[in-house]
Amino acid sequence: MRDVRRARSSALLSRGITVAQASLAAQEQQAGSLRDVSGSKPELRLVAAKLRRVIRGDVRFFLWLIFSAQAFGAGLDQYSQLVVNDSRATPRDGVRVTYLGTNGYQFEFKGHALLVDPYFSRVDLLSAAIGSRIQRNASRINDGLNHLAPKADAILVTHGHFDHLLDVPTVMAKTRARLVASASSVNLAKRAGASAGDAVKPGDVRRIGPWKIRVLPATHDRLFGKVPFDRHEQRSAGPPQRAADWICGEPLAFLIEVNGQRIYIDSGGTPAQLPPNERVDLAILGMALPDSRARLHTALERLHPRYILPSHQDDFFRPLSAGFQFGQLTDFPFVERECAKQNRSRLILLDYFKPWTLPAAVNPKSQTKGKIPIRKWKTKPSHVILKIGRSGSQSLCGRS
Repeated sequence: MRDVRRARSSALLSRGITVAQASLAAQEQQAGSLRDVSGSKPELRLVAAKLRRVIRGDVRFFLWLIFSAQAFGAGLDQYSQLVVNDSRATPRDGVRVTYLGTNGYQFEFKGHALLVDPYFSRVDLLSAAIGSRIQRNASRINDGLNHLAPKADAILVTHGHFDHLLDVPTVMAKTRARLVASASSVNLAKRAGASAGDAVKPGDVRRIGPWKIRVLPATHDRLFGKVPFDRHEQRSAGPPQRAADWICGEPLAFLIEVNGQRIYIDSGGTPAQLPPNERVDLAILGMALPDSRARLHTALERLHPRYILPSHQDDFFRPLSAGFQFGQLTDFPFVERECAKQNRSRLILLDYFKPWTLPAAVNPKSQTKGKIPIRKWKTKPSHVILKIGRSGSQSLCGRS
């Protein structure tokens, strides 16, 4: 079996190298053309040289990711004891959590659904790495939506990168859901075809159906010391076309309250911005990059969750139909060791499209007791809580 896996890995790596080399040759030819046109103009020669360096850097990074995926990639089989999902006998009156891949989730409660970062197109790594035009995959989106509720109350988006926001305009249209995101993400979604959006900022609260949603500040992990596409405004006026056009904007986290239970969700972050100092039932924490792992211990100390669900762990360049495989830059063994120190929390994993119902606390009052003081999350008096019905209309509920 190992020999078969090695052979497959070698074949895939060779194929990746061939594709990358072909792309490199084509793009270097473009850079060469620019160099030829430049003639004796030193400024154009400088541009051509920089372009060649960028192209080589992108392809080297792509080849490194391909090698990493084949050398270290693994599925959920070796962690089967951590994977949870509902059985046929599980009551359907609780809060159901369905994993959609990457940092995507559906929460369901009594006929209502709430989505976070739904992303099904799964743009391939080469297209993202070399700056090719990327677009939504209608077939994959439809396949993903077939597993979900036909209607959703809202879609929460943590930030504007393509693996979080690319599919949102289509999902909005098909589920009639309202977009709740930062102003930069709302603007980006509108340019990509979304009809509207509710721009929120940290400190805001929204009541949508049975959901109470608190908007919290967040940061984005750094990749090799830098946040990818770290801008708050898109450079071009038209719709986003390449991975770099899907800018990070202002990252957000959310604290969702429903059925007397509390779910915290982010897509990762740095130690500079930690979750609130409150107990939650379920902590969904992005764990794709080293920054998130560096803050994990402190984040868990502040949240004291009953359940810990590491997110953004899968290789989001692979189609969902290919099955779960850990991403190239993740380190799940470290996450497992760190979570083991929280003896009052249970580490779990979810597979694609296999719902799991969040169990009710045996003694909910016990969540208010502990060694650390509980700081109640507050909003400024001026913030207005909006209640948004399934039709999308808003009504004033009161002030917090």
